[in-house]
This record gives sequence, structure tokens and C-alpha cells, in this order.
Amino acid sequence: MLDYSKEFRSLNYVIRKADKVLLFAHSRPDSDTVGANIALQEYITSLGKSADIACLESFPEFAGGLFPGTVFLSPFDIDINTYDVIIACDSVNRGFDKVRGTINDDKVITLIDHHPIEDPQGDIIVIDTGFSSASEIIFHFLKNEEIPMSQKMATALLLGILGDTGNLQHSSTTPDTFSAAAALIRSGAQLPKITTNVFSNNKISTLRLWGRALSRAKINPTNGMIYSAITEKDIEELGNPSTEDLYIASALLNNVPDAKFSLLFYQITPDSVRGSLRTEPHKGIDVSKIARSLGGGGHKYASGFEIPGKIIAVRDGWEVC
Repeated sequence: MLDYSKEFRSLNYVIRKADKVLLFAHSRPDSDTVGANIALQEYITSLGKSADIACLESFPEFAGGLFPGTVFLSPFDIDINTYDVIIACDSVNRGFDKVRGTINDDKVITLIDHHPIEDPQGDIIVIDTGFSSASEIIFHFLKNEEIPMSQKMATALLLGILGDTGNLQHSSTTPDTFSAAAALIRSGAQLPKITTNVFSNNKISTLRLWGRALSRAKINPTNGMIYSAITEKDIEELGNPSTEDLYIASALLNNVPDAKFSLLFYQITPDSVRGSLRTEPHKGIDVSKIARSLGGGGHKYASGFEIPGKIIAVRDGWEVC
């Protein structure tokens, strides 16, 4: 990863000069976008500033026990141009792109992401795939600017790091990631509460989701892809599983012996399908290439895409029609 001390100083400067700041979380919010944005919101409000978080979806249920009362605003229900600074955190091409064209030129736009972005357009840009997560980037921002770490900020950032690294097990985890996690725990991050509320609170419906994904899995012997699907009917029967549960299902598929990479399809709206791809470094597959070919993106080992259509069961598997 590169040295972003200049960008971090600029970001802190514009935050301190602003009256109103809008943070933007990505669609189908997960632990990382939740944690990174809440930590930034906590810092900004501690300065006496106004800070809201916008998202195309509401605040996820899985994080409600950790951060009760947190609200994500719909970007279509607010006047974005009343804010002085807009920070797209982990959402540059996963939600923020839907409103980017409506923002006036006099607004300061900051882009923070750990996913590869082609031709990012902003005033302050911190985009680096060397970080495990957006939450790790925000940790370094706070550290660089010597900003005191409250317990809420530490808990939010640890949640994000653990979520995007599979509890520090994914290939994106680096020695710096471990150091950040340790520093956050020393700052009061509530690890037992995170574990209880998010990672160990597996409802029967969650276990049923994982069971369906695994029981339906098929392997393509030609390319080593293991794939499965969660249909609209499944989503209804399982009580609208969280994004975290679906991501874990994709990772579980990838753990099956002989699989080189996994692909889980799931219906996110009646006419839109999400594909989640996972692999590991030793398997020699770059799933981000697959995702980009379908209009998506992500890392070499964890990527995703969205395509229009509906998952239909056929004799030998599924089709998206």
C-alpha cells in the first residue's frame, strides 16, 4: 500500500472546515461499509458537525444490536447539494455512482475504497487494493491524524475488518491488518459483542440458507467452478437473509475439496440477480476478471456482479432468464 498521509491531511482539513458531511455506504450494506461509515460519522459528529449516512438500502438488521438507533438515509429523499463534503466510503461503484452526476461542482468529493476503480473522479482519492477493507483505511486515517479512538469507533472498525477478512482468515489479511485489529481491541473494541451479535448469532434460517446452498452445489469438472443458487422463493421462505449470510454461503462453497472457485447466484430483487465469487491464492484463479466481464468488480479472490433476470431451476442446474 502507498503513503496516503497527504490525502488523509486533506480529508481531515475539509471535514473540519465543513458544516455538513454526507457519508455514502454501498448497496446491500455489509460489515465493512457499516463499520467504516459509522466510525467516520462518530468522528465528524464529535467535532460538532452534522454527519449523515446515505445508502440505497436501509440500515442492516445484523448490525442493529451493535449500533442501535443508526439510520441510513435514502439518497433520493435528501438534497445532496446541501452538504459541503460527500465521502463515498466503500461505495464508489456500488451505489455512489447512481447519484454522482447530481452533485454540484462546488462540493468536495472524497473517494475511499479497497476495490479497484477505473478512472475515479474525486477531489481526494484513497483507493488501494492493498488494504483488507475500507475500515482498515479509516483506521489509518484516524491514526495518521492522531484522532482519539472512542470505543464506538474502535468497535465499528473492528467489525468491518473482521467482516471483510472472514475473521482474519482471508488472503487479504496482512500483518498490518492484524496490527490494526490489535490496536482497535486495545482501544476498547467490543470483540465479544461483535462475535455475539454478528458472527455467532446464527439463526435457524441462516443455517438453512447455508444448507440449501451446499446441498444444491454442482461442480463443473472443466474449470473447477462450484456453483449454487438461492432463488426468490428461498429468500421469501428464509426471511430475507442478510448480505453477510449470503457472503458466508459463497465462502463455504469455496471450501469444498476440488473446487477452484465458487459462484453463488441469489435473487436480490424480482428482476435482478447477484453473483458472488470466491477463491484462494493457491488455486490460481482471478475471479475479478470474471466479475468485470459481467459488469462487476472486486478483488482477485473475492468479487461480485449484478445482472438483470430471474433464477429459474432447470434439469441440470439453474438459468438466469
